[in-house]
Amino acid sequence: MPNVLSTLEELFGEFTVQTKTENYDQPIDVVDFPTVHREDSEPLTLIWPDIKHGPWIAGGAALRWWQGQPVGESDIDVFCANQAQAEVIIERIKEFGRWSLKYDSENATTLSYWSKSNPTKTWTIQVIKRRYFNSLEDVISNFDMTVCEIGTCGNNWVVGKQTAKDIRERNLRMKLPLTPDALKRMIKYWTYGYRPVEGLLESVQNNPVAKWEFALDEDYNNAF
Repeated sequence: MPNVLSTLEELFGEFTVQTKTENYDQPIDVVDFPTVHREDSEPLTLIWPDIKHGPWIAGGAALRWWQGQPVGESDIDVFCANQAQAEVIIERIKEFGRWSLKYDSENATTLSYWSKSNPTKTWTIQVIKRRYFNSLEDVISNFDMTVCEIGTCGNNWVVGKQTAKDIRERNLRMKLPLTPDALKRMIKYWTYGYRPVEGLLESVQNNPVAKWEFALDEDYNNAF
């Protein structure tokens, strides 16, 4: 593993870097800079993101960190370079014994992991298995919303061309062609305070591949 401390000092010399071992399964360097929220440092000791080789964290968790927020009840979605890498992460989480399986499928393995120092503090870690990626850029280009085109390895960001602008302006912009669950995802982020850009509502309403039965969807009904 590279010397993370010297790397962080080189990149963020104006910040204070501290190496911590208490309450962590491996030593972790904590630095006060706007990437991973301090409350979510512990899961990184299990995932160990790597900007060049993976794994990577992208989507909703990265979006919250970008805005200085902890993940809270949101999933930490982990994207991998290959199957072997995904299996290593899953087994690493299980090794520490503080986990339960939420669900497992061909698409993803989702685990609930609780803190070593505070059993009431839990994170949901979802290791994506439906597809593997060559780079973090490859990961974020796979998202259908510009505000979700954001990923991190813990001390670096990769974002889409419109991502920062749309986060700042609270724009809800989706890429074409729309996916079958476009309406569900639009409503989810609308409830988060993002506003559909001009033409999006019409595009989603006329989406020819939409197969979502909103009346039967628990997430939809709980949102209103």
